[in-house]
Amino acid sequence: MLFNKYIVRLMIEMYTKGYVTRKTQTVYSSVLGYYIALRFLRKHGLIECNGVEKNMMKKWKLTPKGRELVEHILEIRRLLEVK
Repeated sequence: MLFNKYIVRLMIEMYTKGYVTRKTQTVYSSVLGYYIALRFLRKHGLIECNGVEKNMMKKWKLTPKGRELVEHILEIRRLLEVK
């Protein structure tokens, strides 16, 4: 899997919300795509599990490395004026 716009959107969503679960994330409509993205992000040390909600959905949050990457991406977007 490549680092694509959907992974970036998911990471930005984690950054703004604090964490996401499979049900609360809004980027992926397919469950398979979501889990493939999570595996990629975990493999590269960008996210970590932050416990489980009452409905047994894992909560995923950015690691410090992931937060730093998102902050750089947001700065690049700001410089390029990308909405």
